[in-house]
Amino acid sequence: MGKAGEVAAYWQGHVEGWRASGGSQKAYCARNGLKAGSLSYWHRRLAKESGTVVAAVPVTLVPATIAPVAPHSGPSLSLRMPGGWRLEFAALPAADWLRTLCGERR
Repeated sequence: MGKAGEVAAYWQGHVEGWRASGGSQKAYCARNGLKAGSLSYWHRRLAKESGTVVAAVPVTLVPATIAPVAPHSGPSLSLRMPGGWRLEFAALPAADWLRTLCGERR
């Protein structure tokens, strides 16, 4: 696959990810560090070229270290974001605050 095919496959993966999310393009882009205009452009372009873009997106697996966690009382939350960073909360944050953090709107 040439460079153009790799770029198209990259955006095809994001278009499919956005559709699967059920949310807006803006929210998906905010979560994934993309420009909304770029996703919109590729959505239109790939719709016109349907059948010419490979839908498979390569996946890279990385090793993970699992460390023991001290017991705590009450619910907790751990978020792993697409950019590779992680947020851990010892207590559950407010749902509205969490929704804002993730770029979702009701």
